[in-house]
Amino acid sequence: MTNKSNFRLGVLAGDGIGPEITEATVRVLEAAAGIASAPVTLTPAVVGWKAYEKSKSTLPDETLNVLNASDGWILGPTFAGEYPKDDPIRGHPSGFLRRHFKLFGNVRPVEAWSQFNPLIPDLKVTIIRENTEGFYPDRNLAWGYGEFKPTEDVALSLRVITGVACDRFARFALEHAKANGNSVLHIAHKRTAMPQTEGLFISAFEKLQPEFPDISVELLRIDTFSSSFPREPHRYKLVATTNLFGDILSDQASGLAGGVGMAASLNAGTDKAMAQAVHGTAPDIAGQGKANPSALILSAAMLMTWWFQKTGEASYRKAATLMEEGVRRAVETGNTTADLGGKAGTAEFADAVIKQMQK
Repeated sequence: MTNKSNFRLGVLAGDGIGPEITEATVRVLEAAAGIASAPVTLTPAVVGWKAYEKSKSTLPDETLNVLNASDGWILGPTFAGEYPKDDPIRGHPSGFLRRHFKLFGNVRPVEAWSQFNPLIPDLKVTIIRENTEGFYPDRNLAWGYGEFKPTEDVALSLRVITGVACDRFARFALEHAKANGNSVLHIAHKRTAMPQTEGLFISAFEKLQPEFPDISVELLRIDTFSSSFPREPHRYKLVATTNLFGDILSDQASGLAGGVGMAASLNAGTDKAMAQAVHGTAPDIAGQGKANPSALILSAAMLMTWWFQKTGEASYRKAATLMEEGVRRAVETGNTTADLGGKAGTAEFADAVIKQMQK
């Protein structure tokens, strides 16, 4: 098949271990794209502390210009709450990017890796959360933080749920289910306690279900899901929910799978998407070449799959598969970083992944 597109990607290294794992991820992605004949153009841009030191903003205009001209980007981990108070972004750069570019669907696949001694050895589940609203105050106002303290002993937090956001997210989740062969989509909710907002969320799926006759939409209260998931983990394959619930559930699943060290995620909108590992900046090992880049590599593979689904060009799916299998085989052969019981450094692990892809 002849490729007609060129996948334009921004590269934002971030803070802490971000530059190291982002460099490793870019090397793996370029190798996979070359093997698969999947054209990719990478453009670096600054974010986080380095950006603030240069321009007094953690997300300067030149970075946003790169992202505006890109189809997607790779975001290394950034600090949360450690930036100066005069930063115009006023919070986490990731949250700003999700809201600014309307990256409304956060996909978090969770899979157990034996090297992490998982509580459920064969766990495999995907959590999809709405990404722009809900109980995340930095995403509920056009400017500022959606929490209020009218007096010293009274604090209020704003939760916003809109029909527009629910409708686009429901379609995204159902299309994801269809593309990945899921016959059941569980909706985790708390309509009994919040009938208006949760009712609006649920109704978006109910309206669309006739368009997806092969997918069964099953409602499940969030408290029931939280208690039953550890006991019946294989009952659930794909779960969609609101923002804060999804954040908690995906971390619960990662804990059962052994931790977030290998946890990938994709933040997707209609026109753009952002690859972002679930883990943080790990400043205690930053600059030492010890960090495990697997989660960001797997997130970048999800980005390639997203582009395949948009364009239909199989070379990008091939590149994604190469990256996923390269990581898996490198781990299985023991060429791993210390957190997985190996002795390889960040760059050495990337070398091992590329070697496996080339076989």
